[in-house]
Amino acid sequence: MTFLPLLLLALSPIQIDGKFDDWSKDVTATEDRNYLYQRISLRKKDCLQQLSKEKTILIGDYSVHFSPKDKGYGVSCSKGGNRVSPYDIGLVFAPTTASKEFELRINKPDAEKLVTDFDLHKTGDFRVVSWNVQFGNLLDNARLGTTILNALQPDVLLLQELDGDDTPEKVGAFLREALGNTWNVVMSEVSGTERHHQLRSAIATPFPMKEIEINKRGTLKAVRAIAEIQGIAIQFLSLHLRCCGGPTGEAEEQREREAKIIRRAAKSSKSKGSIIAGDWNLVGTNKPLDIVKTKVFTTVEAFQPDGVLNATWSNTNSPFTPGRLDWMLFNGKAIELNTCFVLDSADFDKATRDKYNLRRSDTATLSDHLPLVADFNIIK
Repeated sequence: MTFLPLLLLALSPIQIDGKFDDWSKDVTATEDRNYLYQRISLRKKDCLQQLSKEKTILIGDYSVHFSPKDKGYGVSCSKGGNRVSPYDIGLVFAPTTASKEFELRINKPDAEKLVTDFDLHKTGDFRVVSWNVQFGNLLDNARLGTTILNALQPDVLLLQELDGDDTPEKVGAFLREALGNTWNVVMSEVSGTERHHQLRSAIATPFPMKEIEINKRGTLKAVRAIAEIQGIAIQFLSLHLRCCGGPTGEAEEQREREAKIIRRAAKSSKSKGSIIAGDWNLVGTNKPLDIVKTKVFTTVEAFQPDGVLNATWSNTNSPFTPGRLDWMLFNGKAIELNTCFVLDSADFDKATRDKYNLRRSDTATLSDHLPLVADFNIIK
């Protein structure tokens, strides 16, 4: 009887999402055809990539070093005393925020990259795409940006990390050329001379839209607007919270202050529905998300096309492994979620890539963040 839970786990891939209802009780290590899995426990809540002391986990033939001594942050891996990239062995874990429990996965030796067929067509009344486009690459690499947007066919775009000289007029002209229609665009203001203060968030849609002020913005990169969709006023808010740091310190404190501004702005709306999304930079705790969410908003729980990973960020040149930095919340009696996903073109089989004119590397080439996509229905 004790073998049954292990067998069931072996037949069903574990979702790396920081939840453990797909783990059998008392099981701390398992495997399936493609992956090795391990649960990790800490004595107190902390971030595995921001520990005060290095923690080493043995899994398969590898040693995984969290917050390695030579860096004090991130992840490194070794095999037989030789360093290997965490990305080369497919290392992912969740959550990437502070916790006492984590789940870790690596590829089995010689395991093939899993690919799937996938239908990108819209299933609701309108589609919202939230996307950090990494220093304005959406416009800088217009050909690739056009290809990805044509595959997604968004009705509302919530963009982050546009560059300082990416104006509403430039974004609107690009979207008109890429997707047709006339796009209304509102953007956050540049808040300083340093590069990270130049970055801008935006909302873009062909629907009628009016910007609504966010009081006491400071350096907060966020913008808010009301769009009218099928006669229903819906509030949209695109945000980009302070990056970096860990569960304590100035960066985390600033994220929490910014979250309180977002919460006050969202509550002031008289619209019949609200959608808040963007790059929350949750590398410390989930508190900024909880501040905004309260008991009013629902989280969009989106996974990549493989159905087992919800990470929205990765960078093979970084000491940090893939994580869920981008989140979407919604509420209101006038809208309901239909479907959602995180677009990673590397997950698609050839037939899907050919259908949408995509290459495996397209999403990773354009940005270190993946588009977060949600289809909503209007309830009248």
